[in-house]
Amino acid sequence: MTEFDRPDAIIVGSGAGGATAARALTQRGFTVVVLEKGGPSNAEDFIPLDELHFLDHKALVPSKRDDPMLYVDLSKGSDAAPEASERWWITHMVGGSTNQWEANLPRYTEPDFAVTRYLRDVPSDVSMVDWPWTYQEFQPWFERAEWDWGVSGAARQSPAQEPMRAGYDYPMPPIREHGSSPFLRFVFNKAGMYPYRSPRGINSRTNDGRPGCPFCGYCQGFGCASNCRSGAADTVLRKALSSGRCELRTGHNVLRILHEPAPGSERGHRAVGVEYVTHPGGEPQTLRAPIVIVSIQAIESARLFLLSEIPNENGLVGRYLTYHTKGDLEFTFPDQPVWGSMDPTYPYQPATSLGSLQLRDLYVINDPAAPVTKGGKFSIYDPITINPPLKALYRTGMAHGPNPKSSRLWGRHLQDRLVELRENGGVSFSFTGETMSSHDNRVELADGADGRPERRDPYGQPAALTYYKHHDYDVALSKYALDRVADIVGNAGGILRSHRPQGLSNPGYGHNHGTLRAGRDRAASVLDADCQSHQVAGLYVVDAAFMPTAGASNPSLTMIANAYRVCDTIPRPDAPAARKIEPVVEFTRISA
Repeated sequence: MTEFDRPDAIIVGSGAGGATAARALTQRGFTVVVLEKGGPSNAEDFIPLDELHFLDHKALVPSKRDDPMLYVDLSKGSDAAPEASERWWITHMVGGSTNQWEANLPRYTEPDFAVTRYLRDVPSDVSMVDWPWTYQEFQPWFERAEWDWGVSGAARQSPAQEPMRAGYDYPMPPIREHGSSPFLRFVFNKAGMYPYRSPRGINSRTNDGRPGCPFCGYCQGFGCASNCRSGAADTVLRKALSSGRCELRTGHNVLRILHEPAPGSERGHRAVGVEYVTHPGGEPQTLRAPIVIVSIQAIESARLFLLSEIPNENGLVGRYLTYHTKGDLEFTFPDQPVWGSMDPTYPYQPATSLGSLQLRDLYVINDPAAPVTKGGKFSIYDPITINPPLKALYRTGMAHGPNPKSSRLWGRHLQDRLVELRENGGVSFSFTGETMSSHDNRVELADGADGRPERRDPYGQPAALTYYKHHDYDVALSKYALDRVADIVGNAGGILRSHRPQGLSNPGYGHNHGTLRAGRDRAASVLDADCQSHQVAGLYVVDAAFMPTAGASNPSLTMIANAYRVCDTIPRPDAPAARKIEPVVEFTRISA
């Protein structure tokens, strides 16, 4: 028997939260075993950069046909027929969805942590709560995350940017600026807004043994074949494994968390391990440990709690599911060449980043005429460099045409639009905004009980069953934010080509969070302020399920920072004195 047959901690999932937990705990001398449902991953797995394979055939996400979740559209009523929904945010391989993310890594800030101070009128039918921590308390963990994961960026570029302590900066300068950035800064500065170069988990220089970005044009939805984009497998998990205190076991699907009564304990139960199988139909096996850390994305973590029959005395397991409010705009500038964004010697090779600006001036909306006050931010892209050829065709041909409310493009109209994309400057905006938390938006099990539909995954387990609709506030926020930006860009000569605000329905698009809310009030939350189950000692959650509300930015960096925070609070088991504890981070910025 080795120390990994009875580790100090079991971590379920090897993505952003789980890999960070492995890194943080091994730094403290814990022995950990990471259980990953999928197989191993490396850069060679993502070559060639085949759009048909990765985007059309969805090679990196579970099959909607064989392994979906079910979705009930509450905008059609609670008795609406469930439909199979794609889990585009799940990747079953080492590193999880960090294998296909865009590595957009902003911080949540005080308007997210103290959201009720920034909402003028909280709708009566939602539950918006302040987080049990402050932005200032999280700052050390944000800094640790940015340095350990390798985030490129620059502090203090804009008054709208995330506030950072004096003297602090990212470990690398921002990735190469896109050719449209000076023009867009000029346009928005005239309107009193101040976009800035985005923080990305993408190397702008050689860093941590990985190269700078070559701007291949295949980013979100694709694995990074050059290892320039930070992922869990090639950053923190690699460091955890190199410590000698971490073992990674692939092909291990956890069926349930094992727990037992703990008489006299304030929580009532304690975690003792997990039950897993190594293939569909396999014989269940157990691995025991006093600490179990779950990080398999918010919907799947809630599902695992339900499958494990974690005590649910307040009925909140799976409740308050949120997807970010979204919205998209796209413009063309007929008299503007393509910004110098393509390599002149090879017209299909980007010469700059996929888009390098963030616009955060609508994070808090101080417009008395606006129907909303807590807003969100825009990521700004080039419609060509963000979309390799087939994706550009799909987005253009399958979305709305030159008149955003007209029929879809096809034939000559599609051909003209594709030529326009190649010959004219363009800009697209992706909005991420606050979302109202509703008790009715939830995760249950598709187990056939109590009138629920039945659907099983390949391992014979009930699939996740989600009930969801966006609140009218979300819809109004998306429309307001898109209209504000469309007005500014239109006045600068941009011609609108696509306008897609958030609707009430959402089958699963957007970052998901909130199904296992953390809080200090045991009656109103599933996890305590250290993200340990109120009911089961030793059971922790470090994915976005802990988030009390959605926030209004990409959640990954906040989730990663929280994983460091949580793992530094877990009581340390007895460990041999000879175990070496390495320093957390050495802050040495790579110069431009």
